[in-house]
Amino acid sequence: MKQIDSKNNPLVKKAMRISAGKSSEDAPSIVVEGIKLIDEAIKSGAKLQMCFIDDADTLKRRAELENKAILVPRIILKELATVQSPGNIVAYFEPGEQEALSANLTKAQIVVVLDRIQDPGNLGTIMRTSEAMGASTIILLKGCCNQFNPKVIRAAMGSGFRMPVFAMPDHKSVIKLLKQHDFTSIATGMTGIPLPNFCFPHKCALFFGQEGQGLNEQIFAECTVTLAIPMQGQVESLNVATSVAICLYEWSKGRTG
Repeated sequence: MKQIDSKNNPLVKKAMRISAGKSSEDAPSIVVEGIKLIDEAIKSGAKLQMCFIDDADTLKRRAELENKAILVPRIILKELATVQSPGNIVAYFEPGEQEALSANLTKAQIVVVLDRIQDPGNLGTIMRTSEAMGASTIILLKGCCNQFNPKVIRAAMGSGFRMPVFAMPDHKSVIKLLKQHDFTSIATGMTGIPLPNFCFPHKCALFFGQEGQGLNEQIFAECTVTLAIPMQGQVESLNVATSVAICLYEWSKGRTG
């Protein structure tokens, strides 16, 4: 196992740039912390680039990690970590390959499309909820935070490595592709058909908008229908991850009922 004791080592410098989101490399690198999430990354087909630990016993009987492991002092591991109280392992992966969006949509039933979702905690929670509720796919429109953001990875709790996620440049191309695959595009907003009264079509795509601002007005115009979640009291809106959970739950009830 390689051992490095200096922050000036080229590998450590490279890892620090990746952890800080300043890597200039063309291929994205995913920062994964904790052995459970690292296992999920490996199972997803992500390619391990390097792995830093501060205790040689961390990787006993883990040959798939030992071959890329680098032993460093605790002070260096803390600088590589993206959390204030890190564990004892930080790994870097190259994302695994996934099928094209068009091929994915031929098998999908419900798709979640996100417009300018910028909070990584929300995005990670939406990934986790989407997997739990049986959604097939997540599409990120321009302006969404990066799906490989370390906070997204942590909030998704492994779903980020299992849930098909695709980044697309604009809503027009997405809606056009959805129509080609017989999807009904459904907007979500403050006013519209009450969610409990809606009968979901066989194939549908739910569009959710930015925290605070909601969906782009052009998306409302191009979707077939708009749904609204009935609310009581003086609450004006719901957190977007909560809205996704409620809508997918209503969809799943109709699917299993």
